[in-house]
Amino acid sequence: HVGFFLSLKFFTMASNKKLFRDQIVVVTGSSAGIGRAIAYAFAEQGAHLSLISRNEQRLNTLRKELETYGAKSLVLPLDVANAGDIDTAARQVEEQMGPIDIWVNNAMLSVFSPIKEMTPEEFKRVTDVTYLGYVYGTLAALKYMLPRARGMIIQVGSALAYRGIPLQSAYCAAKHAIQGYWGAWPVR
Repeated sequence: HVGFFLSLKFFTMASNKKLFRDQIVVVTGSSAGIGRAIAYAFAEQGAHLSLISRNEQRLNTLRKELETYGAKSLVLPLDVANAGDIDTAARQVEEQMGPIDIWVNNAMLSVFSPIKEMTPEEFKRVTDVTYLGYVYGTLAALKYMLPRARGMIIQVGSALAYRGIPLQSAYCAAKHAIQGYWGAWPVR
C-alpha cells in the first residue's frame, strides 16, 4: 500500500498532473491511520472524498484539512458493520457528490488478546467490522458501478491475511476471510 502512495507522489512530482482530478472516492475507516493517509493521497491528486468512520469529530477535522487541496468532502459518520448504513451512505454519495469512481474498503478493528481470553462478542465485532464491513462496502458500491460498467473497488489488505500471529487471532481470521471473498470474484 505504501508503494502505491510513493508511486503516486513520484508521479505528481515528475509530471505535475492530478491523477484523480474530480473523481469521487469513498474511503472507509478514514478518520485515522492508513485510511486518513489514503484520503490525503487522493485529495492531493485532485479527488473529492466521501469519508466514512464512526468518529464524526475526526472526520470533520479531516474534511477541513483536505479543503486545503481543493477537495470537496462529504462526512458520513457510521459503522461499516451495519449493511443498511453502508447502503444509505453509497446512495448519499451518489446524490450529493456524484457517481462513485473508487470505493476503498479500509475500516478495521482488532483486539490484542490471547485467544483463550477473548469473548465471542469480541470475535463477532472484529469480524463484523473487518470482514463484513468490506463485504457490505463492496456490495453497496457495486449497486452503482455495475449498471454504468465503471468503477474501482480497493480492498486494503494486510500481511496478516496470509499468516496468523499471536494476540490477533480475530483480526487475522477476518483478513483471511477478505482474501477468500475477493479471490472468489470471477472478474475484477
